[in-house]
Amino acid sequence: MKPSHASSLVRYAIRDVVLEAKKEEKKGKKIIYLNIGDPAVYDFSPPQCIMDGVKKALDGPYKAYAFSLGDPELRQEIAKIEGCSPDEVFVTAGLSEGVDFGTRILLDAGDSILLPNPTYPLYPTKADVIGAKAHFYECDGKWVPDPDDIRKRIDKKTKGIVVINPNNPTGAIYPYKVLKEIGDIAAEHDLPVFADEVYDHVLLDDVEMHKMKNIVKDVPVFSGNSLSKNFFYPGARVGYVAVHHDKGGEFLDAFTRMCNQRLSVNWEFQRGAIEAYRGGFGFLEPELKRLRKRRDIICKRIREIPGLSVAAPPAAMYAFVKVEGYKGNDWDFVYDLLRSEGVLVVPGSAFYKNHPDELYFRTNLLPDKETLESAMDKLENFMKKIA
Repeated sequence: MKPSHASSLVRYAIRDVVLEAKKEEKKGKKIIYLNIGDPAVYDFSPPQCIMDGVKKALDGPYKAYAFSLGDPELRQEIAKIEGCSPDEVFVTAGLSEGVDFGTRILLDAGDSILLPNPTYPLYPTKADVIGAKAHFYECDGKWVPDPDDIRKRIDKKTKGIVVINPNNPTGAIYPYKVLKEIGDIAAEHDLPVFADEVYDHVLLDDVEMHKMKNIVKDVPVFSGNSLSKNFFYPGARVGYVAVHHDKGGEFLDAFTRMCNQRLSVNWEFQRGAIEAYRGGFGFLEPELKRLRKRRDIICKRIREIPGLSVAAPPAAMYAFVKVEGYKGNDWDFVYDLLRSEGVLVVPGSAFYKNHPDELYFRTNLLPDKETLESAMDKLENFMKKIA
């Protein structure tokens, strides 16, 4: 007996690297984890209203399966934010489940989907499991998509375009002009757009973030978001997909079927999410100020280390760092850094495809100043060793 071939195609480097870190910990090495964007692991806390909502729900009538499409009150609150009908909102177990549903709705075996390069690794993995192909459109030196490259990569097998804005892993925010061009290309080829916007309020610079549902009108737009990043509560596992501009209703029906077959999302945390969206995003202002300072620390330190360079991310929780002068691939670099210095980052090839001669890694920006400075000292020491 063997596991299925599809199961062998699943890759998720952000967690996969932790296995090696745990081996090092068993040997007595202290590890600084910079691999995952989990604000709750550090000193960033969700707004109290979410916990209050969950606690209240625990004593309320929320012990049964929840509504498959999501708590009606939660769908109403999300609809206000998304500017759509509650009937167009589907609550998911984090946006990860929304990505799973979206790719399965768009793709059959043999089809293809266009992803930004760099991209979030869940998307190509989901395509692989379906038997579809992930094709990657290029970005410029500031990690902004090249619409001409998108156009060149569309063929008869293409079934959708994914836009991750702000981007993970680069933190880039895409300009309106570029998003409009992408929308025009999607409309020209009758392609739905999946707009992953989970960091749309985690803005570190004074740059406007434009939502695809306000730009694209002629084809369906799947707008995805969650509590994980904007509310610093990834453990809640509450996200959503809002389906805009689905004139025929076919995608609404497809998302309904997907939600029905998995029963429901945890009801108590949906009740907490209601309070989050009612409370708004004002709590983020001081948190983003702290995150901005940490971004500045890590980017300054990295630029001072020979062999490393980075573009300061205007949004999200990560820096995507270029490495020069290392004799090996990015996985070798990550594991050598881990074993030598006890610092865990993620290999860039988990995100950045088709450029084997370029070596990157992703680090998060979340630890406190002391931890970041220690991690950068260790990184600098490692780069001196390999020089």
